[in-house]
Formats: sequence, structure tokens, C-alpha cells
Amino acid sequence: MESLLFEPASWLNVLGSFGLLLAGHIATRYVVPFLKIGKRQRYAELIAQLADEFTDELRNKHDKSWAKYLDEAVDKLIILLGISPEIARRAIKAAAARK
Repeated sequence: MESLLFEPASWLNVLGSFGLLLAGHIATRYVVPFLKIGKRQRYAELIAQLADEFTDELRNKHDKSWAKYLDEAVDKLIILLGISPEIARRAIKAAAARK
């Protein structure tokens, strides 16, 4: 039994196992949160693009008084993406301000 602890191959196995545990810890601590942020950022970009499209559609549909119909764009965004009304209102207001 004692001879197994002093063999070089057994120490390499222990170091390999420790290395895998360390790599798993680093991946869960740093890599996974980074990937989640990327997903949220892509989702926010999608919301902004759709809000721009909806406000453009309203401007084309209702020439001068298109700002009255912003609630219609908010409702479309809520239905399409299933987001909260507050987020949809903020996205539409930001898109309207850019116009």
C-alpha cells in the first residue's frame, strides 16, 4: 500500500485530478457568467432593433401624429417578446427619441 504513494504515476494522477477540479472551478466562476452576459446583451439588442422597426412603421403609417400611437408599438413588443411593459415602454421611448 505504501509503495503506491511513492510511485511517480500515482502523483501524476493526483495532480491531473486536481487540475481538472481547478479547471472546473475556473469555468463555473468566470466563463459561465461571461456567457450569460453575452446572451443578455444580444437579447437587449434584439429589443432595440424591434423597437426601432415598430417606431419606423408608425412613422410611415401615421405621418405627423405618429407619436400618439406609441402604445400600439409597446403592445406589439410585449406580445412578440413577452417582456414586461416597463421594459417595452423604455425601449419604444428610446427608439422614438432617436428619430
